Amino acid sequence: MSRSSQEKLMGVVTSLPTFCDDNYNLLLDRQRKHIRWVIDHGLKEGSAVLMASGGLGEGYFLNDDEFKQIVDVLADETRGEVPTMVGVFELSARKAVEKASYAAQAGIDFIQLSPPHYMVPSEEDVFGHFRYVNDHADIGIMAYNIPWAMPNPGFDLTAQLLSQFTELENVVGVKWSSHNMQHYLGMLRLFGDCFNFIDNRQTFSLGARLGMKGYISHWGNAAPKLALRWWELLKNGKYDEFDQEFLKMKFDPYIKVVAPEQQKWVGMGEGPTARLSLKLLGLDSGPPFPSQAMVSDEYIENARRAVEASGVLEHVEWDQSLLE
Repeated sequence: MSRSSQEKLMGVVTSLPTFCDDNYNLLLDRQRKHIRWVIDHGLKEGSAVLMASGGLGEGYFLNDDEFKQIVDVLADETRGEVPTMVGVFELSARKAVEKASYAAQAGIDFIQLSPPHYMVPSEEDVFGHFRYVNDHADIGIMAYNIPWAMPNPGFDLTAQLLSQFTELENVVGVKWSSHNMQHYLGMLRLFGDCFNFIDNRQTFSLGARLGMKGYISHWGNAAPKLALRWWELLKNGKYDEFDQEFLKMKFDPYIKVVAPEQQKWVGMGEGPTARLSLKLLGLDSGPPFPSQAMVSDEYIENARRAVEASGVLEHVEWDQSLLE
């Protein structure tokens, strides 16, 4: 994988929703319109990546045909204007290669590849999975650290694994978070010159200060100018200004307005909370795929209070009538 390809993996990595009706049929016309809208509102190469079938897009719950339809729409509508990515979540390395190869042939730039998980994998299992996909599909890979998605005691990409990943030419990035702050910052410090780290924890500007090349965003779906503004602040080293905005919009509302215990939620997928988050911004993408349990009315109300207090609604540009 060329250095120029790796350099495309930067900026506001926007995880797109998967639009569906109440019977979970894909609404591809809506998918296409939304993709075109975010591009026209500034999410383009050099400042953004568009990712479909990620966690927010419920990639775990798409069947093979739905995955291919989403890939085709993303590749066709972006037309090379913005780098593209699709999520691949498979226990089988052969199945992961099938999806990665289909995406590559369609013109997608990257896959977000998660470690295989059923029982807690060994490091040898994880490296073997990534090596197999690397060797059998010609597409950039962003490794996805998902310690929350493993059975206890969980699994983090370690320094040894990241060191092994440097041997895989297609592994160009890491979607990065960790429950351990020292690990979160330490791996970035050790391997920041090897991979483009994309922040999936975003504790103020800490990651950017140590070299993060972008961050995962769901706000970009409805408030792209705000998402891009935050990237510009981080890219240009205006960390204090970013921290003040982050404190006001992302931190304080979930501490002072809604207590941490009021935000607890356990589920097998991001669909219920992700779709709710977007719906509170005025973007209704449909119901979560089965059989994810819905969030409670109390959770919905608390989430609404936090969003309203954050001030993000002042920056929302999306209008649901665009889909009609």
